[in-house]
Amino acid sequence: MWRVLTWLVLLLAIFGVLQYAVHAWRVGAAVLAGAPDAATRALAWDVAYLVVACVTLTASAGTLLWRGWARPVLRVVAGLLALWLLVTAILLGMDWMSFNQHSQVLLAQPDMADTVRAVSKRISNTYLVAIVLKAVGVPILAWLAWRLGVPSVRAQFPPSPARKRR
Repeated sequence: MWRVLTWLVLLLAIFGVLQYAVHAWRVGAAVLAGAPDAATRALAWDVAYLVVACVTLTASAGTLLWRGWARPVLRVVAGLLALWLLVTAILLGMDWMSFNQHSQVLLAQPDMADTVRAVSKRISNTYLVAIVLKAVGVPILAWLAWRLGVPSVRAQFPPSPARKRR
């Protein structure tokens, strides 16, 4: 089962690399054209996420190819991603509650109630789906990080060759 999850992490990392590379390319073009500081910050975040996605992709591929160095790297990456998903799920939940409070205020205004109700329901459902996906991902990634450290899995990987000293 851990290999299936590693394949899933690999596929999601490929998607992340493509997504952040395309977005960084577009934002980078805007920065070169003289966009405001917000675009520069967005580009910095895109580059950071792109680097993380590349590390995840490399560690996943190395693990699937039975490279001894990749298993502990993917273990750390899976643990950090689980922690990141947990934190972002909590933050998203707080945003969702705040959004619901603000939409209730707007629903009290009769002239906007129908429009706000329709839009609010769609946005609220989007928040809910994102929170659920993140919440499901936390134990899955934590399990993968744990499983990659189990002696039976660890024994399947060849030890990394020691570097020769001169």
